[in-house]
This record gives sequence, C-alpha cells and structure tokens, in this order.
Amino acid sequence: MDAHFPQIITSASMLDSIVKIEELSAALQSYEHATVAITDRKLYGLLHFNQVMKKAHIQPVLGLTVDLVCQENLTIPLVLYATNQQGYQHLIKISSAISLREQEDLPLKWLLGYQKGLIVMLPVAMTHHCDEVIQMVQQLHEQLEYFYLGIERANGIIHEQESLWRDVAQSEKLKVMATQRVHFLNEEDVEAYTVAKAIQQGVRVEDREPLNSIERAHYLPTMMQLQEWFQDVPEWLTTTAEVLNQCKVELTYEQYYMPKFQPLEAGKTAENLLAEQCQKGLQERGFAGQQLYEERLQYELRVINDMGYADYFLIVADYIAFARSKRILTGPGRGSSASSLVAYCLRITNVDPIQYDLLFERFLNPARITLPDIDVDFADAKRQEVIEYVAKKYGASHTAQIITFGTLSAKAVARDVARVLGFTTEEMAQISALIPSKSGTMLRDAEAAFEQWIGTDEHKSKWLQIAKRLEGLPRNASTHAAGVILSPISLPEVVPIERGSDDIYMTQWPMKEVETVGLLKMDFLGCAIR
Repeated sequence: MDAHFPQIITSASMLDSIVKIEELSAALQSYEHATVAITDRKLYGLLHFNQVMKKAHIQPVLGLTVDLVCQENLTIPLVLYATNQQGYQHLIKISSAISLREQEDLPLKWLLGYQKGLIVMLPVAMTHHCDEVIQMVQQLHEQLEYFYLGIERANGIIHEQESLWRDVAQSEKLKVMATQRVHFLNEEDVEAYTVAKAIQQGVRVEDREPLNSIERAHYLPTMMQLQEWFQDVPEWLTTTAEVLNQCKVELTYEQYYMPKFQPLEAGKTAENLLAEQCQKGLQERGFAGQQLYEERLQYELRVINDMGYADYFLIVADYIAFARSKRILTGPGRGSSASSLVAYCLRITNVDPIQYDLLFERFLNPARITLPDIDVDFADAKRQEVIEYVAKKYGASHTAQIITFGTLSAKAVARDVARVLGFTTEEMAQISALIPSKSGTMLRDAEAAFEQWIGTDEHKSKWLQIAKRLEGLPRNASTHAAGVILSPISLPEVVPIERGSDDIYMTQWPMKEVETVGLLKMDFLGCAIR
C-alpha cells in the first residue's frame, strides 16, 4: 500500500512536536511506497529529514508552514511545498525573509514573488473570520498557479464548518487535499506531547489549557484510518497523493562557495597578492633567500592556488591583522594549520613548520579535497569585535554565525518533566542524584536506581516513561561557540538565516549541514588569553 502524509511537524520545531525523524522513518517502513512532507515553521530539520528519508527509500517532500498576512490582526496559515530546485531555493528565501521580520509573517506580495516551484495549500482552520478568509482564498486562487484547500478529519471528526469550506471549494472550483497535522507518532504519545508543550511554555501541566479533541488526535494515522475517515470523499486522498508526488527535489552538493578577499587593486589577483604578502612575511621572519624555505613556500602556494584557496588565506590574515591593530590578543595557532609556512609568513600562526618538521599535507592535501580549517584564538572579551569587522567588511547578508541546538539531556529532561508534572523540589533533587553526571549519560544508564526509587508509585512511573520518550529532543537554539560563515553570494541563496545577536545573522542549519552545502566555516575561538 502507498502512503501519503502531507503535514508532518517534526521535533526540529522545538517541543511543538515530539516526532523524531528517525522514528518517523521507521514507522513508514511497512508501506510499499511512502511520501512524507516536513512542514515545520523553520527549516531547521530540512536537510536531516531529506537525508534520512532518502536513505530509507521514502520520498521526502520539502515544505514550510508560514503565516500569510491577510489584513491587520489577521493571518492565515499556509503550507508551501517545493516541487523542484527553484521551489527549494524559494523556501530558503521565504524562511529567511520571515525570520528577519518582527512578526515572522509573510506579506502576500512576497508569496506571489516567490511562488514559482511551489504548491500552496491552505489547511482550513475553523475560524471566526470566515468571510475575510474566504475573500483571501478567492484572491489566492486567482493569483497563485497551484493552490489547494486542505481539510482535516482528525480521528474521523468532521467539524461543523467543513460544509462551508466544501461549498467554497465547489464554488471556486478548488481541489481539496485530505490532510492530517502530525505532532506525535502514536495515539498513546499524547501525554508525552502534552508534557513537551508544558516544558515549552514553562508551565505545569495542570496550569495549561488541556488539549482539545482535535489536538489530541494529531498522531500519525495509518492509510487505512485515513481511508476510513475520508471514505465519502476518496478524491481528496487522490489529490493529496497527486500533489505530494509532484514534489521531487534532488539536492546535490557539488559546489564550494569560497569567499572573495576584498579589496583587490585593479588588475591584481588574489594569487598575486598572496605571493607578495608571503614573500614580505618570509623576509620579516628572517628566512628570505634560504632555499629550504623558498622551495617550501613555492610548493605551498602552488597547492593553495591550484585548490582555489588564495582568498581564504588573505581573509584570515586580514582579520588577524585587524585584531592586532586593535590590540586584541590572538593565539599562536593551533591544529594542522600550524604546519603551513604560508600561514606562518602571513602571521596567521607563530609556529615555524620547518623548524619543527611539520608536514603541510596534514593541513592541505590535493589528493583529498577538503576545505581548509584554520582555528584562531581571540581574547574572549574582544572576539565579537573581530566578527563584527568581518561582517561590516563583507556585508551583513554574506556573514553569519552558525546555529546550534540544545537538547533535553538525561538530567535536563528528568528535571523538566518532573517540574511540569508537579514534583517537589526534594523529589527533583533525588532524581538528579540518581543520574550520573558523566557526559553522554542516558536515562537507561540509571534505570536500576530509578526502579528502586519509583517502587509502585504510578506518578513516578509515568514520569520516567515520559522522560524517556522526550529524551534527546531539541529544546532551544543558540549560537555556535566559534563558527562563522562567510559567503561570496547572499546567504539566502544557499542557506536559510534568521536574526542572531549583535546584528549578525545566524544560519538556520547547524555546522554539519552548513558545511554539507559547500559553505566555508571559519572558527573564531574565544579564549582567556593573558
């Protein structure tokens, strides 16, 4: 049997869902062919989702949920699906644009400008603003190339306003998709989802509004359940399948986006400038004219130029020179970059690789194409000043810090679940004491101790069951301690961005994904340099 799921919210939505991507993949293995759409409100989990589904031979559909501005104080949710590479790039641009707006919503003119390669679905919310929303539906149907209504029947419940929307679809000659919003995988996960929402909102479970009957039914149904729920309108399920099957984006990562050094004098190349600066540096270091140093320098320059990395070395040397001009202390160099004579000549490092018999091939090797990785230490209190210099010089839309996600570790999830379930301070202290403080500890590592502490207490038993279900979920986003991206083209052409700190953008993808798409990461490490 084929399966088509058009509205999956994943755990990348920061406790708005407890659907782990790997668990979703496993749940879909029983189908001959499955098509599944990720429709979070950010693109945080998009590449990971695509990779996991492709590996499992499940067709991933790359989607995004946005709030469209209808009029003042009224927005409607839309789901955007990418049908091709252009649509995928438009998702990145739309997500970036929304994330930089104060209200994080989408003006209609932006949607119209980026609609190529996208299918738009309005999951009709049963709303008190029906007249205004119907007017917007009419406008969207006129102005969008591919526009559908989506109607949900969670647990087979037909909402009292469904007939109204069926009439709208008929009068506007709009096709309807059968949809089901998914926030947790199994019906029995509803308690764990409720707890996750309480943690997200920072309140106890008993103090928050209980989930309504629709919200309690936002689990992953089987196709047999969907067929039962929509048995009187099977054409809606057919439309869902037709829409999702159109969405085939093949992501390939065959390009590196190497930033370009600025400014270059007219008629001069980065390779020319690099050679000049290295010769000058070799003379200042006192090794000019020495055959061993001259030959090594020419060899390294040849490799660097052949691999296209001349700009990179000039950029790093430039911001280190800026730091020194501002009396910002820098480290002597670390890692494999210390094996480069070019880095030594440019004063990127202060380690003479020839004196210590260090092999340049450990740093750059033409037989193994990898991006260079020069880690630079800056005095912690002044590190941000150097990053701001780079952002100002190369442009805000070309510079970003990298996002990183905090997860619910064993101790964190144990305490958070206990707190929202109303455990006492003393009980939470007892829980923490039972969990080893060693890095990488999982709740299962303390299971024997928990069993003794829980005994026959059902409340404590439920606590452990829910904590294990939520363990490892992303909880919050923050800025990577060191990584900075510098791109030769505007970042939203390649990677989604959002607001960061100190007026510097932040990528929506973490380090691994950012490097996967070919962007260069530079490490600005903060250290207590004395």
